[in-house]
Amino acid sequence: MKRIIAILGPSGAGKTTLGNLLKDRIGVIIPRHCTTRPPRSDDATNFYRYLSHDKYATLLKNNEFIVSSGDGDVVKKENGNFYGVLKKDCKEAWNHGNIILLYVSYKDLFRLIELNQSGTRTDIVNLTFKDIEKSVQERLINDKLRNHSEEDITRRIKCAVEYEAKYGKAILRYVTSQVYTDVLGIEDTYQSVCNDLGLIGGENEQQPI
Repeated sequence: MKRIIAILGPSGAGKTTLGNLLKDRIGVIIPRHCTTRPPRSDDATNFYRYLSHDKYATLLKNNEFIVSSGDGDVVKKENGNFYGVLKKDCKEAWNHGNIILLYVSYKDLFRLIELNQSGTRTDIVNLTFKDIEKSVQERLINDKLRNHSEEDITRRIKCAVEYEAKYGKAILRYVTSQVYTDVLGIEDTYQSVCNDLGLIGGENEQQPI
């Protein structure tokens, strides 16, 4: 059975770290993602397709994304950055395993619910914080890979708080696994998510490839 694990959460919650553990230990497949932002030095090799806003807009118009969201309602450079995953990249990933993992935004929540209701099993994993404002600030300040500006930190905190207020109740209704990563370390987070998703010792477990 084809299956999606979708990880969402505020900045610094550990989404990429968890995803890499699921990939390395269980063999979950991570398809290429798309973005309109420029490459960063810490981007994993071949993880992103870097698209112009015009190219991204064309693909979106042609219904070629399985999920897509961004800083604005219309894909234009002045509206900020956009992120998505192409259907063709999901199909390619499913050729190598039954479970694929997507990194998504809270804005993708209702699209994920649609996928689940249409027959594609979609498990939503929400990595979040008990104290969102404090924890996002601490994680970004202590990020050794990126030198976040005060403006960027303020913007990300504001975004995290707003998304929690807007999507929090819906997430609790539809989420498969919710972990507060300011309470649990990464190993306990990994074990909790695997248990909630039935990935350890269950019929859905995949062997590393």
